[in-house]
Amino acid sequence: MLSNYLLFFSQPGDNVTIWCKHTSNTGKYIHWFKQKNGAVPLSIVYMMLPYELEVKATYLNGFQPDRLVMSLNSKNSSLRISNVEISDSGLYYCGWQNWVMTFGVGTQLDIKGNTFFSTSTISTRDCSENIFYKLTFIFGGIFFILIIILLTTLIIKRKDRNTQGKGNSEPHSSVYAALQFSKHKSRRAARNTEDTDFVYSATR
Repeated sequence: MLSNYLLFFSQPGDNVTIWCKHTSNTGKYIHWFKQKNGAVPLSIVYMMLPYELEVKATYLNGFQPDRLVMSLNSKNSSLRISNVEISDSGLYYCGWQNWVMTFGVGTQLDIKGNTFFSTSTISTRDCSENIFYKLTFIFGGIFFILIIILLTTLIIKRKDRNTQGKGNSEPHSSVYAALQFSKHKSRRAARNTEDTDFVYSATR
């Protein structure tokens, strides 16, 4: 497979012309080859570089002149493919033989159908939207749960503080009331004692 080649994209139904520069001499044959996925190259067509008269091309390996037309001049050769199909994808290059076979710069023809592109684009977009909605739903739920936990914790802490405040104030008031009651009772006891002593001394 050639290491140096051009890349050309097309769609089914297009007409494509591939060019190849050569250095062949007059009277020599120039060939066009097609190679696909690193397989053995197939000879498509060949033609002799004429002196003056026009020479017909010879087609090989089932390739037909109704869709593939070879043209040739002293410096360049072209291969025109009409109404290309996906099966026309492959590496095309020309070659000529002096003492050894010499190859020109190849062209990698890549035919992509409209259905392929539209299906790939839609599926990618739908997948991205589904992931976005799912992540939004998940993070929204987590955020809502965290807010509920925070509010619940604040309410519980506030109730605990109020309960502790009431518990601390009630014992003090009870002690104070007890002290007041004890003092009042002791005064009455003192008065009763004085009165009793007074009555006892009077009888005597």
